[in-house]
Amino acid sequence: MGDLKSGFEEVDGVRLGYLIIKGKQMFALSQVFTDLLKNIPRTTVHKRMDHLKVKKHHCDLEELRKLKAINSIAFHAAKCTLISREDVEALYTSCKTERVLKTKRRKLSRALSATDLRPELAPPDPFSGFWKENKLWLVNTLATATQKSLGRLANPP
Repeated sequence: MGDLKSGFEEVDGVRLGYLIIKGKQMFALSQVFTDLLKNIPRTTVHKRMDHLKVKKHHCDLEELRKLKAINSIAFHAAKCTLISREDVEALYTSCKTERVLKTKRRKLSRALSATDLRPELAPPDPFSGFWKENKLWLVNTLATATQKSLGRLANPP
């Protein structure tokens, strides 16, 4: 395979190491997770990767050694996955701008809630279940308990 070309690219103030494989800049996915997308949960990033159909390249031994030499991955790493520059850009943009990926379940629940809850059927007060004769249930319970304890104090056994 020969000598691998490598370098560093700065993305949003973060320095990422890359390798040139088949004429493409390829970045270590672990470094993208830990340095570039560090405040975003991995499950979210993986969902975005699936949604964007990110292509992964699994490193061979020579690539793994080169990434360790340029400190892009941990020294003790046994394997590594690389993604292209275009995929890093798309993933970064998706994770930083789009807040939530809409799933079928969310679309379905929103559609149901919009049709089931009409303004004329909605209760006027969302806390109406807590109120009884314009008094809060807890207040009545507290007043009753206080009266019972005062009655015990007035009539000792």
